[in-house]
Amino acid sequence: MNAQAAELSNAQQVAYAHIKEEILSLRLAPHAKLNAIELATYLGLSRTPVREAFARLEQEGLAYREPGGGFRACAMTIKEIIDTYRVREVLEVEAALAALPHITDDMLAGFEATLRGSERLMEPATYAQFILANREFHAAIVRAADNAMLERLMAPVADRVRLVGAMLIRSRAVRQREVLDENLAILAALRTRDAAQVEAAVRAHVRLALGHACRLLYSSPDLLPAVPR
Repeated sequence: MNAQAAELSNAQQVAYAHIKEEILSLRLAPHAKLNAIELATYLGLSRTPVREAFARLEQEGLAYREPGGGFRACAMTIKEIIDTYRVREVLEVEAALAALPHITDDMLAGFEATLRGSERLMEPATYAQFILANREFHAAIVRAADNAMLERLMAPVADRVRLVGAMLIRSRAVRQREVLDENLAILAALRTRDAAQVEAAVRAHVRLALGHACRLLYSSPDLLPAVPR
């Protein structure tokens, strides 16, 4: 790769990482128009890497192309959320059980530090960081499973889970404490080294999260933004 191509690739990665973070944290609202000129100016880049980042996000399902041209940030239907959480349950149970033989006391201490650190983020201004910290707990378990294929499969699911969390936790802040307590229960199960307890704790967490999402979205359908006309 020559210097010019490397520079373009790096610029695309900068644009991709920034826009993805804006979408997942809901700083770019669902269906928000992605303006290549504004984003390029803000990031100090040309429009080419920004447009390439849009295309990459489209491939990952985090953006969609409008019929007349241009891109918008993704949104999720209730069915897509249900489908995501069902897949999440399968993958996270597999990850936790596969990780169990590899998890050391030092890893457990790191997991606890991540979760305890998230307690300081239970404020409206830091909701996004709270969700990110708790997703890092789950990502660390996936990494401990030492299965590259599982990590690749989990990555897009984790992105969507984070997006749903950002959407819902703002509407019911008490869910933060519930999420933390459920994750602490998973940590406690991991400490027992008992596969049945680990599986039960992971399944309980994912199913409670899905149940919460469905109840809130069916009772408040306005939380799912309509497709712009």
